Amino acid sequence: MDYNNPIDAVITWVDGNDPLHQKKITEALSLEKSKRLYIGSSKYKQIGEIYFCVLSILKFAPFIRNIFIVSDSQVPEFIKKDSLNNPRIKIVDHKEIFKGLLGFTPTFNPRCIDALLHRIPGLSERFISFNDDMFLIQKTKKEDWFEGGVTPVLRGKWSTSYNNLWYKKAASFLFPFLKKRPSYNLAQSLSANMVGYNKKYYRSFHSGRPLLKSILRDYFKLNPKTLHNQLKYRFRHQNQFMPYSLGWHLMIKNRGAALKSTLGLEEITNIKRLSIGKFKILLKKAYQDPAIFSLNIQDLNLGEKNIQDYFKAWMF
Repeated sequence: MDYNNPIDAVITWVDGNDPLHQKKITEALSLEKSKRLYIGSSKYKQIGEIYFCVLSILKFAPFIRNIFIVSDSQVPEFIKKDSLNNPRIKIVDHKEIFKGLLGFTPTFNPRCIDALLHRIPGLSERFISFNDDMFLIQKTKKEDWFEGGVTPVLRGKWSTSYNNLWYKKAASFLFPFLKKRPSYNLAQSLSANMVGYNKKYYRSFHSGRPLLKSILRDYFKLNPKTLHNQLKYRFRHQNQFMPYSLGWHLMIKNRGAALKSTLGLEEITNIKRLSIGKFKILLKKAYQDPAIFSLNIQDLNLGEKNIQDYFKAWMF
């Protein structure tokens, strides 16, 4: 482990099964004027994925100094039960990163939380941001994430900006009052626009994201209104940008990033439609491919129990 140039991991997590959390959402919804909100209720239901996410980082990214789990007054079950006792795992409450901005809490919006990750106390300049449904499945070294241990490696592909997609422009013209879905790619496209990329955006996928703490810290110091406009939405909104994507495009513009089109990723979506047989084939294929070191399984809680059980056993 390089103590002179440390790299931390950050995982944003919420236990959507928690009755107290559900109560907070209900109370927040009652205060919202708009009834057309994107809550994404299934996204925060979990079956303990956070444990396997952390376990995979400890096992396959030994260079990581600290693993910060960012949550709203919640502690993962595996920590309560002392199932994975490791001093490198640290819990960070929303109150810590929202210090001085508590008027924007509680929030149920990952795009608000992600905008404040740079405020985690003790966070290293170089860090990798994960969601709890992202897992490492092969050994990685710091150079896979930071070229020369310094320059962030951004894995993705250039895509046409939403500004230039004819069918998006046609939809806006024909149905001006139709509310846009706050999609993952739209938020990335908006992030690129903020930096001056109006014809294209660097599209990322669902795997760990290398970042520099100073990038968004310095940007928001110069643009506090932009941060406040981001934080005012307690639920995802189509006007919001993707914080890590903003950071990526700022680094690209400053020529401070290494772009790679090799994703090293297997994404498993539509879990509800997968049979256990197909699921096993996908996992086996990913594991046997030396180019793949990252796995993303979306909405695992919606999969059949035999799929969930197989995944847990497979990850061990």
